[in-house]
Amino acid sequence: MKTYFFLSLALITALASCSKKTETAATTTADTVNVTKAAQQIKISAEQFRNLHLELGSFSEISMNDEVKTTGMVDVPPENIASISVPITGFVKSITHGSSHPGHYVAQGTVLATIESIEFIQMQQDYFQASARAAFLDQELERQQTLNTEDIGIKKKLQQAEAEFNGNQALIKSLEAKLKLLGANMATLKKGDMATAIGIKAPISGYIKSTNINMGKSVSPNDVLFELISKADLHVELKVLEKDAFKIQKGQKVLIDDKRVGEKVTGTVFLVGQTFEDATKAISVHVHMDNEQQEQKLIPGMFINAKIMTDARIAKALPESAVIRESDGNFILVLEKQNTKEVVFRKIPVKLGGLQGQYIEIQSLSELNYNQMVVISNGHFLSGMSGTDGD
Repeated sequence: MKTYFFLSLALITALASCSKKTETAATTTADTVNVTKAAQQIKISAEQFRNLHLELGSFSEISMNDEVKTTGMVDVPPENIASISVPITGFVKSITHGSSHPGHYVAQGTVLATIESIEFIQMQQDYFQASARAAFLDQELERQQTLNTEDIGIKKKLQQAEAEFNGNQALIKSLEAKLKLLGANMATLKKGDMATAIGIKAPISGYIKSTNINMGKSVSPNDVLFELISKADLHVELKVLEKDAFKIQKGQKVLIDDKRVGEKVTGTVFLVGQTFEDATKAISVHVHMDNEQQEQKLIPGMFINAKIMTDARIAKALPESAVIRESDGNFILVLEKQNTKEVVFRKIPVKLGGLQGQYIEIQSLSELNYNQMVVISNGHFLSGMSGTDGD
């Protein structure tokens, strides 16, 4: 009997101990819930509310654009890039001072360097000889035509004279075209003055991109001597991935996110590529800047971050000053209760959407009454206060 008594006593003691632990755990859980609920609510006195100079406001409905984030490069059209060479062999005689420096601006027609060429001299000699022979062939043709009219001449000689005359004229025209291509002054050449050097002129106005010559260097038609680039038609070439390509249309606004160009830099979609690149599966989007002064700050080859504004929609928004940014998320403070004794706010976590001027889109992570008043100024002072106790 003693054994059964002690066992019953031990069992009763153990059950009592478990009951106390359960009650303690339940009490602790309830307290945690209350603490969490209280942490979302901030109560201050009416006097504190006046002293904090809190500004209240309401939600606004604004037109908000969805955006496609993308990257790209500053580029110029092919007609604004010039690779300069000479269609003849020769040697560099001189280089115009400054023209060899990358970044130097040159106007169209500026002589960048001069080339001495034996071929150029021989071409002029051939031109002089063909021009001198033209007078003789003209006279011979006229004589044969006269003889043929009087039935004295031989028709074969007339045909031969015509062929020689026409052939020489073709040679003269061909040499003139070649010499003009090389930049020869034909007016001076027709006076009998021969040039020994060719002037290499800038075909467009622009900036020196690269120089590949030096004094005395041998050059050939395959050599690129200078490269020029014009900033007259700068644009941004963006790459948009396949998943967003269908959203892009001509005329959409683009925000350029680069402080080197300016704080608020906008552009407009001018052309939309119609094929995907094999490697990246992206389309090219050609963008023109809206501000010409900002456009001139761009440098060809410059990397650009941008946002393309796509579909417009109506969004709930607050002034950006209403958002309290903390390490564990973004919050706003809504007014729940106000009387002569106290003012009660609730701190609500939110998700931020797009930015439109001074307004930012507010997307609720929980139930949010968009008709409630919100602290839109000095809310960070209130966020750090524990508030007053209340029901």
